Amino acid sequence: MKLFKLQKLTLLLVPLLALSACGTSTSLPISEEPTSEGPTTPLTYEFDDSIAKMRGGAYYEIFVRSFADSDDDDIGDLRGVADKMSYLDDLGVGGVWLMPIHPSPSYHGYDVDNYKAIRSEYGTLADFEYMIEQAEENDIDVIIDLVLNHSSKNHPWFVEGLNNFTNGNYNPSDNNNKANWYNFYWQDSKVVYEAGFGDWMPDLNLDNPAVRAELASIAEFWLDLGVTGFRLDATSWLYRGNNSKSIQFLSWFKETVEAINPNAYIVGEAWEAESVVTDFYGGLDSFFNFAGANSGGYVIDLITSNIGSSLGNRIASTYTRTYEMNEDALVASFLTNHDMDRSSQMFIMNIAERQKLAASIYLLTPGVPFMYYGEEIGIKGTRLSAQTDANRRLPMIWQRGSDPWRTNVPPGTDYNMADQVRDGAFDLLEEPFSLVNHYKKVLNVRAHYPFLRTARVAQVTIPNNLLVALKYTSKDGLDKPIYVMHNVSGQAQEFSLTRLSDETDNLEIGQEIYTGLERVIRVDNTITLGAYSSVVIEER
Repeated sequence: MKLFKLQKLTLLLVPLLALSACGTSTSLPISEEPTSEGPTTPLTYEFDDSIAKMRGGAYYEIFVRSFADSDDDDIGDLRGVADKMSYLDDLGVGGVWLMPIHPSPSYHGYDVDNYKAIRSEYGTLADFEYMIEQAEENDIDVIIDLVLNHSSKNHPWFVEGLNNFTNGNYNPSDNNNKANWYNFYWQDSKVVYEAGFGDWMPDLNLDNPAVRAELASIAEFWLDLGVTGFRLDATSWLYRGNNSKSIQFLSWFKETVEAINPNAYIVGEAWEAESVVTDFYGGLDSFFNFAGANSGGYVIDLITSNIGSSLGNRIASTYTRTYEMNEDALVASFLTNHDMDRSSQMFIMNIAERQKLAASIYLLTPGVPFMYYGEEIGIKGTRLSAQTDANRRLPMIWQRGSDPWRTNVPPGTDYNMADQVRDGAFDLLEEPFSLVNHYKKVLNVRAHYPFLRTARVAQVTIPNNLLVALKYTSKDGLDKPIYVMHNVSGQAQEFSLTRLSDETDNLEIGQEIYTGLERVIRVDNTITLGAYSSVVIEER
């Protein structure tokens, strides 16, 4: 079912100019002499349906178990994901990342029993192929979580390897013997093994050519089934304490995957200091930007602190440093993920407006941004006293009241669902200025500027610490630069276009995101930007 799109336009607006086939963005006309009844008071977000989203442009992370149930067993499944591809398309999502979908003894799936099979609760390989078909119909790429660092201790590889090692039934030079697929050794007359995340997750011996050959086979298996690429778990743990070897392994894996699909997309998790993550760009082109994420990351922290200039500086510094290491880098910005408390509970004061502003900021940065399912409706969830990540992976809410797609909470949860948000995604799509429609608006704005994926970033000096001011320049120089401005305060702020260019007659308002329900106003060279709002200034 294709979801209803909000398309109401205030009658006081001049209609949007149709975009040309070459993708030139439309500029919104802004009154220079607004009145109290004029176009400074919008009725709804406006979406330009003539602009096609960029496939693979912005991703959406899904914990399948909690997303959508299609068969009434209260557990999310792949057909549930398939059924919601039209919603994701309507939202403007260009790719989805599926958390582990393989058989596993744990509810989260990060200890894999079989890398070439589907967890039975989620469906079958046929269901997976159906989901891929639905993704294709909606121009959505699919990447899956691939855990290369370790397997489950129940995996047949490990069971056989442990038995062989314990009984001396192996030759250390035999790469195919499963005893050499892990890192077994004797200690105090007992067989032990390397397992950085716990003894139920034994580390694979990634130096073994037979192991690498099997990992290559696994990658090819899923690429052949239609995935675009992979999210690689725990990349900084591949060779603990030896980042150089981890980076070399990632480079090998990237080359292996791209030999199968030159356009594959691989994003790595390296939850380390920003300087360490920068080094890892020597192995892959894309990594999650943990420095900007979570409650202590610079996006939420500096929004809460109302320091826009510092936020602009941090964003520009991240990209400058990353591009110096890898000119093809695709920074994967995000607010939170499945290992963090929900972003909706990380703001104080003006919570709704700051949630929207955070989305505007990170979704309009270069690279490949990632949303976490339910973020767009403000889903709640924290570890609480039980200290369980299950509370961060709670059921998606689709609609208030009777919700046929809603799942049970994951095992171990102690979150009181009575405290969860009531309105679901479908309810909020009907509310003009809801959070979900804000996300939809920001993604629609992003779609106007395809070059943003690889854009270069520079901070613009503005004598107002409440403004984030960034200049985005195309990597190849073929697109004219844009200036993206964000107001992190609860009051309207002014700035002069002379700070952006000496030729102000060549500057125009391209796109606006009026979080504070006030339109951008231009009077001569002065721009007034509403509270928590954003504007894109274009060069003619």
